[in-house]
Amino acid sequence: MKKWFILGLVVCFLFVSLAGCGSNDANTNDKGTAGTNNGDDVKKDEPLKISMTLMGGPKTENSWMEEEIEKRLNVELDLIMLPGWDDVKTKTNLLMSDPDEIPDVLWWSGMEKEFQQWIDAGLIVDMMPYLKEHGNNILSYYSPETLFYSYQDGKLYRLPGDVAEPSCMTTMIRKDWLDNLGLEVPETLDEYIEVLRAFTHNDPDGNGQNDTYGFSGAAREWRSFAPFLYPFKAQPHQFVVTEDGTVRHGSVLPEMKEALKVLQDAFKEDLIDPTMLTSNDFEELMVNGVFGSAYRWVAYFNPSNTTMTSFKQNNPDGEYIYIEPIKGPDGFAADEPEDLGGWCFVSVTSAAEDPEAVVKVLDEMASPEFFKFRKWGIEGEHYEVVDGVLNTLVSAEESTSLGLNLLEWFFNRKDEANIENSPEVLELFNKRAETSQPLRDVRVRFKEQVRPMWAEYGADIESLRDEIFYGIIAGDYSIDEFDKYVEKFYQMGGQEVEDEANEFYQAQQAELEEFMKVYESDLKR
Repeated sequence: MKKWFILGLVVCFLFVSLAGCGSNDANTNDKGTAGTNNGDDVKKDEPLKISMTLMGGPKTENSWMEEEIEKRLNVELDLIMLPGWDDVKTKTNLLMSDPDEIPDVLWWSGMEKEFQQWIDAGLIVDMMPYLKEHGNNILSYYSPETLFYSYQDGKLYRLPGDVAEPSCMTTMIRKDWLDNLGLEVPETLDEYIEVLRAFTHNDPDGNGQNDTYGFSGAAREWRSFAPFLYPFKAQPHQFVVTEDGTVRHGSVLPEMKEALKVLQDAFKEDLIDPTMLTSNDFEELMVNGVFGSAYRWVAYFNPSNTTMTSFKQNNPDGEYIYIEPIKGPDGFAADEPEDLGGWCFVSVTSAAEDPEAVVKVLDEMASPEFFKFRKWGIEGEHYEVVDGVLNTLVSAEESTSLGLNLLEWFFNRKDEANIENSPEVLELFNKRAETSQPLRDVRVRFKEQVRPMWAEYGADIESLRDEIFYGIIAGDYSIDEFDKYVEKFYQMGGQEVEDEANEFYQAQQAELEEFMKVYESDLKR
């Protein structure tokens, strides 16, 4: 009935938590209407045959979930499970280069150059006309900003399979340590540093030992330093639009020097865990309770989060709370904005005999009800939600055997349908979407992934930046070394990089204006 190609162990991606709930009547409104020819309904004994490549999810052959999806959508699936990350691009290229093996629906990631080649070869279908008629679930979920990054020459050759929440991170602080030391929740950078100083030197855990740090985070990751950087609007890892409308690399702007001086002083006082400049296991550090504040994932505040659960086991009296972004000298505050374009994509290929019917099936898969069902199964049988908290009723082994979460990274929803997020966490995600907007307004996310000047000079620039900036923070270099970095930046191709960035940005803005007209007339739901 179906053939599976099980080619390797899937490696789980970061970041971001995925969840949902199911129901007995998931997507029953359109049951039996997906298997169509030229969009017309046919009998249920004539299912639409669809071959699909899958990267995430279980690998259980002929699972209960696979059979339920086939029954509910009136389809016959031929699932081609892609191998692990080391081999996925090779396998995808092999499939797309063999006319007999090209799948009807292609999941892919990090293959922009190959994607353009597939388009040029006529192997990818424009989904725009079909989405206009059958894309209500997809188009009502994805924002116009997200869809823009998949828009190309008036067409939609791809759709994002997974897009992070607009902002996924927040400033976290130990409430129990604040209470122990009689401190208030900090709001400004000066207040924050005072709290970190107390966390470091005033024995906040009361064990009589000098064994705590005020702040820690993932090693050598610039966004982990957000509470020190963003109060100054400093973004060393991004291109930004400056006040005069030109695009500059954030590492060369004056506000970066201000932030580096604050970080250098804090590091000199031992307020910052030194492993942030070398290497560390942040999760282990957090579980062990050795620091009082960090900039990390909103999802940590879900009741089922394993890191936070382990932290509570090791620190029974410990309590983390999230606080608003730290305000800088002029009152500016912001959180880290996430990439709205997505990191993986779904395309319909020329192998699909009826691409309109395939797009209709994909849209049904993207509905809130069907997402809940394919992610979690049936409520009351496979899971329950008690006081806003998701409880699974099957073991991990049973979940794999049933095939729950079979279509992972196919239109993963991050709204109310993702019930892995408690109501509190969902509200926090929404708040962080708002508090990240000030940086999103000035940060440039390039639609064009192939930028020759950046490809030529970018790696060397980033290497020099990290050497100098981390050296400044550690005290190995004086703050004046920043000015020398700026000179070297332009000597090693920085001007060409910024000229290219401005050229791409201006073209992108013109294309965005064009797209918004298309969106308003044809795609808006």
